[in-house]
Order: sequence, then structure tokens, then C-alpha cells
Amino acid sequence: MATGTSVLPFSRRREPRVEIRPARPDEPVARTLDEAGFGPHVARLLGYPRDSAAGHILVAAAGRKLVGGACCASFGETGWIGALGVLPRARRRGVGELLTRAAIEWLEQQGARTVLLYATDMGRPVYDRVGFVAEARARAWRGVSPGPPPPGVRRLRPSDREAMLALDRLATGEDRRPVFDMLPALLGLAYERDGELAGFALQTPWGAGPAVVAEDAEAGAALLRGLVVEPQPLTITIPEDNPAGGEVLSKWGFQPVNSALRMRYGPPVEHDPSRMFGLFNLFWG
Repeated sequence: MATGTSVLPFSRRREPRVEIRPARPDEPVARTLDEAGFGPHVARLLGYPRDSAAGHILVAAAGRKLVGGACCASFGETGWIGALGVLPRARRRGVGELLTRAAIEWLEQQGARTVLLYATDMGRPVYDRVGFVAEARARAWRGVSPGPPPPGVRRLRPSDREAMLALDRLATGEDRRPVFDMLPALLGLAYERDGELAGFALQTPWGAGPAVVAEDAEAGAALLRGLVVEPQPLTITIPEDNPAGGEVLSKWGFQPVNSALRMRYGPPVEHDPSRMFGLFNLFWG
């Protein structure tokens, strides 16, 4: 289904059938997804699936025109779908469902047993029809961290990489090494306790906020406090089934700005949201 898939023309004017296929390097995927409702920041999200061997970008094309797109990130037994959007004029014609099924097929070919995504309220009916199961919501908060960082917070070092991966696996239940491998320099903060890494806050070029993973609420709060560099607003996305994280941000005066629902296709992934104090983005969780 990843190539050559078509649907009926989506108007009575005999418009071209829609084909689902891999994106070509010169195609304006970011502009299409911007017009589909993601906004201009989506161009930043496309950097990872475009440049990583573990990523993939699909488009829905009607003749020479793009009417939708979707991105995939493969982590072996798990995979993520993100930035799936369809232009308004092509909606309610099955294009979103075809993109979803093609993304699932590609991820399964890479070894995925479970496919994950974060759904908006508008997109959820499509994923329900395909067979995704709802799990829990994640909420984005925006505000100013009080700072300064408490003792134990320091800059990340190259030697932290393996310990970071181990903490990340405990939190997510996934092997997200492909993301870490795309970051030759680790930009962000570490939190040490008794000489051991107890958490990290990692900045990437592909998200609105940092990924923050910690052993417990104390370490998570320390890292969130340490993220302040200037007194300017910061966006942090936290699973709602980590209430301690939300309570910290609420106490500091952060305001909730939006939310999305984590959904899965396949067996549940054993993960620990109480260790997640900041998601990379709503692309890979």
C-alpha cells in the first residue's frame, strides 16, 4: 500500500486519483502540511524523518499536486506516525486513512509490532477506524521556569550517552537510539545523584521543547528548574499520567495550551510515564 495506492476522485470534476507514495526530495511536503493545519513549525519536525535512515515520509499526491503527507519513525519493535495531515479540500475522502495504513505498513516492514501516535480530536476518528486503541493524553504547558538550577544539575557530556539511553528505555519501553545517534553533540542538562545519572533534559532540532526523563519527581523538577536560561516562555509537554510533572508546572504558573491523545496499534508497550517530564514532541513521544 505504500506505493500505487489510489482512491476515488474527491470531486465531480474528474480530478486525478490520489496516490500514496514516498516523498521525493524536491516536493514541498512542509508547505502542504503547513496548509493542512500544522503551521510553519512542521518544517522542523520533518528534519528527522527526512535525514534519518530510521525515518520515512509519505505523501498523498493527486496528479502533480500534494494533498497530504505523513511521517514515520522506526525504533525496531515500535514505531511512530507523526505530522499526518490532509488539505481541507481533500478531507473526508479516505486520504487520511490511506496515509495511516501506508505508514503502518512501512513501520511493520521495519519490524514494528506496535505503532504509536498522538491524535488530535480531529484526527482520532481516522485512527479509530484503522484500529488504534486510546491510551492516555499528553498536555503541553507554557510558562517561565523559576530557576536557578539546584545542586546536581550540570551540562550533558558525551560520556552520558549510554546512561541516557538506559533511562530513556525505562521511561518509554523503546529503543530510541536512532534519535540519539542523530545528535553528535548532546545539548542539554544532566541531573546527578550520588555520582549517577538520575535524569536528563535533551534539546533537539526537531521539537518545540526538550525531552526530559528522570528517575523520580525530585530529579524531574530539578531539570525543569534548570532549563531556564532567560526569563522567556518555555513549552513543556508531559503525559497526564505523570501528575507530579503537571503539578510542578502548575505551581510555577505554567498554563496548559493544548493536548493530544496517545494511541496504539498493536500490543501495549510497557512504559513508565511517571519518568517522563518532557516529551520530544508529539511525533515520537
